[in-house]
Amino acid sequence: MENFYQFGALVSAITFSGAGIFIKKINTRNFFSIPFYEGLFSVLVMLGIIILLNNWQDTMSANSSSIVINFIIAATLSSTGTMIYIFSLSRTSIGIALTVCAAFNVLTASTYDYIINSISFDVLFFIGAALILISIFILNIKSFFSKNKINLIGVFGAILTGIFWGSAVFFNDKALIESNIFTASVIRSLTAMVVMFTASIFFSKKINFAKDIKIFKLFLVTVILLFLSNIIWFVSLEYTTGSLTTIFGSSAPIFGIILGYIFLKEKIGKIELLSLVVALSGIAIMISI
Repeated sequence: MENFYQFGALVSAITFSGAGIFIKKINTRNFFSIPFYEGLFSVLVMLGIIILLNNWQDTMSANSSSIVINFIIAATLSSTGTMIYIFSLSRTSIGIALTVCAAFNVLTASTYDYIINSISFDVLFFIGAALILISIFILNIKSFFSKNKINLIGVFGAILTGIFWGSAVFFNDKALIESNIFTASVIRSLTAMVVMFTASIFFSKKINFAKDIKIFKLFLVTVILLFLSNIIWFVSLEYTTGSLTTIFGSSAPIFGIILGYIFLKEKIGKIELLSLVVALSGIAIMISI
């Protein structure tokens, strides 16, 4: 059964990568609109499910103030990390930012699990995790050899992003022990909406809604995929460790290559093919544990 939930983390990575494909098709430069409306969509859907299942009493009774606070802290860290990630992308290449962020995300989540949750890791865990992170490095190796694309401030921003996201995993994991994904999703979405709205005002970026019917369809599919990715991620986190869920989540760029090839007709070169093989090997080892 545990392997099933591990697989769920991979499905979350795939749906997240799929959302990236549609975001690329939309080609928007407003980074706040999609997360804001995804949060709104998530709140409405989750509240609808709670009403449909008549699950208000169970949802509310399982949540103390400390649990709600942990969820809010997690959502705030995650949303703030996203803002910092956007900033780091403005200073350095996406390849470097993605690689550094993934590494520190996994390192932070694993450190929490080892020190605070007293979870021990075997050799296969380290080998599988290392292969997945190495695959991300291979995928973006050209960025590290381009002096014009490396910026220390951008790299530092990516490090902070990884730490923030890894810390968010810990607080979500901690709260889910005594709560459920309904509360987690609603609080995450509401907090993300507040953070994104505040950030849009601070950066003078108006939150827009797609008016063109073609863009609206892409916008809607993107929001749905992001919603599914977050829900499946929460389910996986509820039944597995934060470090394991984070590692599988870090494989999203690898699935992005496959989806980009299928839907965007992007070419897969030797480097991309090598990163795919290394990543899939790491995933196979992690699932076999």
